Amino acid sequence: MRLSAEAMNAALADFQGLNYQTKVASAYDVFLTMKWLTANRPDQDPWQAVAEAVDDLFGVFPEHELGRLRPCRYDWLVLKDSGRKTVWNNNTRGIKLSSSLLVNNHIRNGLLPDASSILGAALPPYRPSWQSLAVLVLRNNDFSPEADWPTAKAELLQRLGLTTDELEDITSPTSLGAPLLSETEWDETTIPEALRPPESMVVQAPAAEIPLSGEQPATQAARVSISVDRRVERMLRLALRTTPSILLVGPPGTGKGTLLKWVLREIAVNPERYGFEAGFDPHPLWRTPDESWTAYDLIGGLSPDSDGALTWSAGALLNAIEDGRWLILDETNRGDMDKIMGPLLTWLSDQEVEVGRSAAHEGKPQHVGWGNERQSKVSDNGHVRRYLAGTDFRLLGTYNPQDAQRVFRFGQALSRRFVVIPVPAIQPGQFTQLLENSFPDLGDDAAGAITGLYRAHLSDDSTALGPAVFLRMAKYLLTGLPTATEGAAAPTAQAKLGEEGPNADETPLLAELLAEAYVTGIGRYLAGFDDRVFDALGQRIVNEETALPQGQWTWVSSQRHVLS
Repeated sequence: MRLSAEAMNAALADFQGLNYQTKVASAYDVFLTMKWLTANRPDQDPWQAVAEAVDDLFGVFPEHELGRLRPCRYDWLVLKDSGRKTVWNNNTRGIKLSSSLLVNNHIRNGLLPDASSILGAALPPYRPSWQSLAVLVLRNNDFSPEADWPTAKAELLQRLGLTTDELEDITSPTSLGAPLLSETEWDETTIPEALRPPESMVVQAPAAEIPLSGEQPATQAARVSISVDRRVERMLRLALRTTPSILLVGPPGTGKGTLLKWVLREIAVNPERYGFEAGFDPHPLWRTPDESWTAYDLIGGLSPDSDGALTWSAGALLNAIEDGRWLILDETNRGDMDKIMGPLLTWLSDQEVEVGRSAAHEGKPQHVGWGNERQSKVSDNGHVRRYLAGTDFRLLGTYNPQDAQRVFRFGQALSRRFVVIPVPAIQPGQFTQLLENSFPDLGDDAAGAITGLYRAHLSDDSTALGPAVFLRMAKYLLTGLPTATEGAAAPTAQAKLGEEGPNADETPLLAELLAEAYVTGIGRYLAGFDDRVFDALGQRIVNEETALPQGQWTWVSSQRHVLS
């Protein structure tokens, strides 16, 4: 019999509650991997068997690309070749907590005799239950019907060659409160969504705005890819079918603008899927508010004509309605939207409102409202001019609540008139998958370092950024690193990050380029962090993620002061 579904779900929930620092989670992974190798492949070079060890220990979803569990920092990683990319690479390059468990700090030399004590001393007080570890390691074990938890403990000790003392060093005696076996055995379908690998989709849209109505741009625009949670895509798709005003909210770099461009292209190609008639094209009007914007820019107002008389001039919203287009307000918080959209609060509540007059004295009222037909239209009966948004009209916006350079916020009165769709930053495992798929020529060291930077930022809400700015670093590295054809001694895209100090790499070019890519891509955000937040970020980048050597972080810090 397989383990019970209750035991598996309880174990995954136990691991999910840990969220160790990356360096501690990596040390836990290497300890388990080395115990597995010693017990199961004692005569084989670890290089040859490390991938098998990691698959057997952590490959909970073998059919899922993100099937590799990182138990103590709950994340799902790309399963293919995970052992070499994570455990092996991390313990052959430099001295860190995980390598301190190894003889001479190298994975080929095996564990130190007191490795469990070293690891145990580094663990926080809250540790995984030994039952959780047993469930993870024995998840595919065939138990006899009479097996119980003591049976599982004995099997766990034997499977990993652990002593009772070693097990006590790295786990807690807490019970999961679930039976080892039951009528419902675990499989992929019994694991709830909250504990499963995240389901995401990659969407691609032009990096620069191009016509969406069939016109061909003069040159082929560069294209960018982003990864979004499938539920985000579903929320956006259903909101577009039902709601006229929608706001995408998330940290900078999560791809909100790219997601909008992608979905607008999808609507133009297949409008029926989004609730529109065949042949419909949103033909959007894109505008980016800034601090100089007023209601005049969005709605309209009086301006002098050629004779100097004040007459009505329509703004972006009324122009979009008159032209039968959608209106997209990108980076809405760059403008004071509470003031800019104040006259539209009533309109956003599905009512008609007067927004101005055609002339300074006794001019014709200018109204904005909602029509009953699918198409927007403008009517004028001689007494009032009415801009009526059709049932197919949409007002879309993007908003960065955590942008360090933000200028304004949305007030509650305004924000509740929009359907708000969260676009969170993807998990580190998803980012690595996107990075490797987007830049297959990027070396493991470079990919690992960029992922480390991403993880370091994501660890704190005050520094969280989306993947877009980090993906651009890969382009910088691939452009700056010489290729093997430029000389036998030249570093390549597989160049190592390098160490500083007595064991310094002779060619730390990758570290220098990575620091430069980081400053050029993220320096504007770094300049906005206060010193406490910035220093904590540096600790995570240098000591926890080892994404940059200390010397390069010192250089980054000096550039931050320039940017400030």
